[in-house]
Amino acid sequence: MRRKLSNWISGKSDMNTLTEKKWVLNTVMIIGGILIGAGVADCLMSLNQLDVDQLARGLTIFSAGVTICVLVDNTKAQKAAQKTHLETQLQLKNIEKQLEAIYHAQQLTEKEVQEIRSDFQNP
Repeated sequence: MRRKLSNWISGKSDMNTLTEKKWVLNTVMIIGGILIGAGVADCLMSLNQLDVDQLARGLTIFSAGVTICVLVDNTKAQKAAQKTHLETQLQLKNIEKQLEAIYHAQQLTEKEVQEIRSDFQNP
């Protein structure tokens, strides 16, 4: 567990393993939501006290939360796009096989037509 965690923190983990574990993405999304809420709360508190430093801190926390949520959403969208791409590739391969079968059948038909013509020409 320790080794996996250190690989994940150091960035050596594969993104596919991260996107396959929905609980990780949901947890990160919850953390982003908490940061957004904390940032908004900090900004509201700074307005009561007229503290510009606290307002800046609240906006920074809010921005971090929004960034996390956007990254998680982009990861989910990328995974969905990748799945759609793979499904499309599979459909294209099936269509290619069907076209090859049609082409071979057409060649056989043309060969048979040529044989019939030659049989009629040479009775």
